[in-house]
Amino acid sequence: MSYLKLLNARRSSGRQPTMKPVRLTAQQKARAAQGQCIQCGTRAPSRNSYICDTCQAEDTLEDIRQELNTLRRKILNQANE
Repeated sequence: MSYLKLLNARRSSGRQPTMKPVRLTAQQKARAAQGQCIQCGTRAPSRNSYICDTCQAEDTLEDIRQELNTLRRKILNQANE
């Protein structure tokens, strides 16, 4: 599977990954300017991110496995059609 196909895969828990610049809302821009997490706004994110470790850790390993299985089934169904 190519890298671009992986990028086009949709996640059930959020937006799909993209190479395009991230478009932030006014509230998210204000939080980023203040050095807060753009998702929760209560904690400081790591130095190279806009989202704090707690918000990043909300996806559990089981959730990620379930998303992968769903994507795998979808891709296999498209290949069989």
